[in-house]
Amino acid sequence: MSAVGMAKLQFARLTEAWKGEATDFTPLLVEQLDALGDAIGIDLASVGESEVVTTGGRSIDIVAQSTEGFELIVENQYGRADHDHLTRGLAYAVARRARGLVLVAEEHRDEFRAVAQYLNDLAELDSERGIAVWLVEAKAVRIDDGRWAPLFSAVVEPNSFTTAVRQEDVTLPTLDEFWKQFSSVTTREVVQELSEHWKKLGNRFRLGPNHMVLEAAGPSINGYRTVVALYSDGRVLVPFSSYEGQNSGIPIDELATESFRNAADGLFGFKGSERQARTAPGWISPEHAVALRDFCVQVANAYGRTLGGGA
Repeated sequence: MSAVGMAKLQFARLTEAWKGEATDFTPLLVEQLDALGDAIGIDLASVGESEVVTTGGRSIDIVAQSTEGFELIVENQYGRADHDHLTRGLAYAVARRARGLVLVAEEHRDEFRAVAQYLNDLAELDSERGIAVWLVEAKAVRIDDGRWAPLFSAVVEPNSFTTAVRQEDVTLPTLDEFWKQFSSVTTREVVQELSEHWKKLGNRFRLGPNHMVLEAAGPSINGYRTVVALYSDGRVLVPFSSYEGQNSGIPIDELATESFRNAADGLFGFKGSERQARTAPGWISPEHAVALRDFCVQVANAYGRTLGGGA
């Protein structure tokens, strides 16, 4: 095959693709948590909050939660990781009783790799109090003149069994406790009605610390795929990258079309570029109830047709 006309894969430093660390790269990382999760072997697609203020007045770059409900602290920086980000990230992880720290940088010093491995060895000996550490290197990648995307690779990570958090180790709310999290009665009623309708259709949902994930049968390892996540503050998360196969490797073609995305952007008020798109708090309301239900059914039906087609 001739190489003429073949696409060219380009790599670059983060600063060449995104000028500002805090203004450009951190918000991007919040929207690309599924890709970071793939690099460390944990699904981080459901939640990501940036610039979370601590009691000392400083802020954590990102607080992420896995779909199983445990929390990870994510610190990111351009260039080579420095002592400030490592020690600050560890302090935040300890203060919040997080399961671990993910430090993202373009390079990691040999002494930091040794420290991270030492902490992982300690976490293996005392899983209740230990802090797991992932050191992740990042670079920018694109094809020809296309959009830049981050490429992550874990260079230090915990031993395999220390990353597996058993469900009984995580305190998730009961359904009654979840309903009590809502400050808006009307928002709660919309989510309650939708969840009841969802179950009647033969689908299922699961609870996170502050959200409900609607799932439907679809092509994946466990046989189910996320449709949307509904938060107690009235937000909706729409995982477009998951629809496109980022997590499973199996795209749902109906949900990756321009027409579907345009319709979803119009409904939820998105900009068209978000991969893990979140509405503003309070979006879930009686005026959006029917449209939200129809959107969820549309996604579930697309999953079902993919299964029916043997894809």
